[in-house]
Amino acid sequence: MQEDNDSLDLLIVGAGTAGLPAAIFAARRGARVLLLDAAEDIGGTLHLAHGQVSAAGTRLQAARGIDDHPDAHFTEVMRISRGLADPALIRRVVDEAPATIDWLLEAGLQPLAEHPVNGQLPGREGYEVPRYLWAAEQGRAILAVLRRELEPELESGRVSLQLNARVTHLIRNESGRVTGVQVAGGAKFHGRHVLLTTGGYAMNPEYFEALCGCPAYAAGSYPHSQGDGLKLGVEAGGSIHNAHLHRPGAGSILDAPDFPARIYARFNTTPQLRPPWEIWVNDRGERFVREDEPDAIHREQALLLQPRLRYHLIFDEAILAESPPGIPDWDAARVREHCGMHPMFHQAEDLSTLARLAGIDPHRLVRSIARYNEGVTAARDLLDRQHLPARIGQPPFYAITQVGHSAVSSAGLRVDPQLCVMDDKLRPIPGLFAAGEILGSGVTLGRAFVPGMMLTPALALGRWLGNSLNLEG
Repeated sequence: MQEDNDSLDLLIVGAGTAGLPAAIFAARRGARVLLLDAAEDIGGTLHLAHGQVSAAGTRLQAARGIDDHPDAHFTEVMRISRGLADPALIRRVVDEAPATIDWLLEAGLQPLAEHPVNGQLPGREGYEVPRYLWAAEQGRAILAVLRRELEPELESGRVSLQLNARVTHLIRNESGRVTGVQVAGGAKFHGRHVLLTTGGYAMNPEYFEALCGCPAYAAGSYPHSQGDGLKLGVEAGGSIHNAHLHRPGAGSILDAPDFPARIYARFNTTPQLRPPWEIWVNDRGERFVREDEPDAIHREQALLLQPRLRYHLIFDEAILAESPPGIPDWDAARVREHCGMHPMFHQAEDLSTLARLAGIDPHRLVRSIARYNEGVTAARDLLDRQHLPARIGQPPFYAITQVGHSAVSSAGLRVDPQLCVMDDKLRPIPGLFAAGEILGSGVTLGRAFVPGMMLTPALALGRWLGNSLNLEG
C-alpha cells in the first residue's frame, strides 16, 4: 500500500451504510475522497441487515395517497423511543430521510409490493402512518444500489477505494486537528476531513462487556464490528456515551453458553401471541417480571437488570403436554430429546436437581414455584400476572435457558449537530466526524425498537455529510 502525501478532501474510514453515501455525494460535489475499509468488500452490515428504512414525505408515499411529513416522523420516533433518542440528531435524520429514500428508490431499490407499512407488531409500537419499507433482498438490495452509484465516482477517480486497510491511528497536528490516518503497515493518508463510519463493537466481546457491563454472548453481527472506530475516536480525545441504553431483546436459546454462540431457537415470549404457561426465573431462582406483561420494552428492561442477562423458563410435564408449543414447530417430544443433550435444556425429577443442572439457586427456585402455585390457586399472582392456567408440580420438571443479547451497539461516539466528534467537555475535535452505528443505537432508538431507525440514520447522515462538509476551508 502506497503512502499518499497529497492532501485529500475527505478520508472515510468504513465503506458501509454511512460511508458509501458520504463518499458518493462528496464526490459529486467535486471532492477527492479516499474510502478505507478493513474488510475484503464494501458494504459493512448491509451484507447481514434486514434493510429496513423509514421516511416521511417520500414520493412512494405520495404515489399511494399517504399524507406524511418529517414533523410527524420526529414526533413518533421520540414517542416510541420514550424520549430517549437524541432529539437534535433525530431532527436531522427525519429531515434528510425523504430525499435519501427517494434517491435509493430512483436508483433502483424495489420495496415489497405492500410497502410502506407502519411496523406495528404485537407488544411493540409502530408508526401511525405507513412510512416503513424494505426490499425482498433486504440489506443486500440497498448495497446493490450503492455499488451502482459508487461505480462512476470510482471510474472518474474522484473516489479511491482501499480494502483490507485497517486504520490503526488518527494523525493530529500541533493544534489538535485531525488531519489524517495511519493504516496497518504504516502507510499514512492526509485529508481536510476524517469521517469515521466503522460501525459498532458487537463482535468484540471484551470491549462489549467493558462498555455495557454484560456479556455479548451471540456472534450474530458483522465480523468487522470490532469497535475500531470508537477506539480511534477516543484516542483522538473523543468521548463515548449511551452504554446504559443497551437493549438485550427478549432473549434467545443459544447453542453455547458463551461468545461466540449462535441463536439456536427462540421461545415465544410474546403474550399477545402465546399467553405464558411457564414462569421465568433468574439465576437466583427469583421471578423478575410479570410473564404476561404486554409491553415488550418493560419485559426487556426487566431482563436487563438480571445477573448476566440470563433467565430460565420453568415448567412441568403437565404443562409441556397441554400447553401450545413454546418454540414454534417443536412438539413435546423434541423438547424432551434436547434435555441433557443441549446446554440450554434441562430435565429432572425434582426441583433441586433441576436447579443444579441449570445453574439456579435451588432454595429460591422451590420458594418461587410454591408462591406461584399459591397464586394460581387463589387466582391472584404476586406479580399481577393475569394468565394462570396451571400449577407447576408434576415431575419431571423442565428448565429452558434464554439469554439477552444484541447484534447492535448502544454506546457510541458523542457528536455535535454537525456530526463533529466531541470530547468529554463537549468540545468538537476539529477535522473529525462520525456517522452510522459508531454513534450508537441509543441516539436513534433509545432502548426501544423504532422501525427503520438504524439504517435510515446511517444512510441519511452519511448522505448529508457528503453534501454539506466544507470542501474549501
